[in-house]
This record gives sequence, C-alpha cells and structure tokens, in this order.
Amino acid sequence: MRVFLHTSGISWEKENMPNTHSLVDSVGHGRYRQKDMLRKVVVCAAYMEEIPSVLPIGRIEKRFGQEFKHLQEEVSQQMEALAQLTKGVQDALFHNIPAMLGDREALQELMDMLEQEPLGHLSGPGGTILNELRKDSSYPPVNPKYPILYLLEAIMVLSDIQHDLLAQSKEKRILLHQRELVRSILEPNLSYPWNIPFTLKPELLAPLQGEGLAITYGLLEECGLKMQLDSPRSTWDLEAKKPLSALYGILSMLQQLAEA
Repeated sequence: MRVFLHTSGISWEKENMPNTHSLVDSVGHGRYRQKDMLRKVVVCAAYMEEIPSVLPIGRIEKRFGQEFKHLQEEVSQQMEALAQLTKGVQDALFHNIPAMLGDREALQELMDMLEQEPLGHLSGPGGTILNELRKDSSYPPVNPKYPILYLLEAIMVLSDIQHDLLAQSKEKRILLHQRELVRSILEPNLSYPWNIPFTLKPELLAPLQGEGLAITYGLLEECGLKMQLDSPRSTWDLEAKKPLSALYGILSMLQQLAEA
C-alpha cells in the first residue's frame, strides 16, 4: 500500500512510515476513527519533516531561498558605508588596493594597521590609504574602517591568480559586467545543497568578449566552476559558494568606487 502526497509528488511505502495501526485499532468506537486518522496524518507529516534530503525543490527554495537575499543585504550595507567616506578616501582605495593585489603581506599589514587606535603607519599603497583616512575628520555614522576591512577580508579569500585577474579587470573597466554575471550565477543557485547545471545568459556575456571573457572565466574557474570559452554552460559546485560570494562583494564595492 502506498500513501501519495499529491502536492509534492512524493510517495511513501507503508513499511517506511511509523507504525500507526495502534492509533486506530486500539479504539473500537466509530466516533473516534476520524480523530485517530487525523493523528495518523500528523505523525506521518512529522516523520517526513525529519528527512530533508527528499524535500521537493519548491520547499527547498522556500526554506533556503533567502540566502542570496541575505548576501545582497550584507554587501549593500557595506556599499552604503563606503559611500559615506570622503572622495579622497574612496579614490585612494580604488587606486591603491588593486596595486596591492597579489601581495598578501601588504594586504594583511594594512588590515592590521586599520585595527589599531590610532591608525598605524605604513609605506607604499597601504600608507596612502591610511594617510587619506587620517585627513577624514568628518567621522561618518559608520566607522570608515569597517567597509575597508570587509573589502580586504573578501580579497584575502581569493587566490593569487584571481588577484591578478581582478587587477586586469579594473584596467579593462569590466567590473560592472563581471558583477552582473556573478550575480546571475549566485542568485538562482546559492541556496541549493547539490550540484546543478546552469547556463549563462548571452546578454551578460556579450560585453565580455575576447580577453575580457577569458579574464572573467578565469575568475570563475578559480572559484571552482568548470568553464569553457566556447560554451556558456557550467555546473554549480558547492565549493564555489564562498569564493564566488566574496568575488561578488569585491566586484560590487570596486565598481562603486569606480563610479564615485
């Protein structure tokens, strides 16, 4: 005997369900049977809730579908804080952080100096950023260190190869197009706990032809996605979740600095 749940298309074999015969058989009066059948349904429903691996996609989306929304909210908060910095600080960040890409020691030193009170001292690009921060006496509602540290920590998640590709992306002015492409991957796939195929939209690939496309695919491959220049198809990989989310935050913040 099978019990079919028409709303989800899932069927359960009788032997896989909890033993509920006693709920009905122990009561001989007909007036109790309806109540007992209801209890049987409740027990079965509780049993099914304990097996998330067979939840239909609709319920997975309902339960986990907020993940990209939360990422977007987090990145947006940091972008708002970044926008409150002076033009001098924003320019210093946009021109000097890319100059440090690939130099993890310099990036870590800048993070360490930002966490000091008062600000520490450095030479080179990191020192330029710190000097501009010292000039900023306006003290916006949000500590100016926070969005900078957020950006630096995200950069540290990426590989050295990605650092080089990011620097090239800035020079080619393709950050905006890359951000929209990364968003198109994350938004529908970030919630899923398994590998699923996806196809990149042609209109998002069009502005990234030639070397720009090769650079962008390189960034995605380093995140853990298998990409081929002659194909818009790939497969979502759980290992890509963290670096791709970091890349989305970096591209969003660098693009905002470019527009400042």
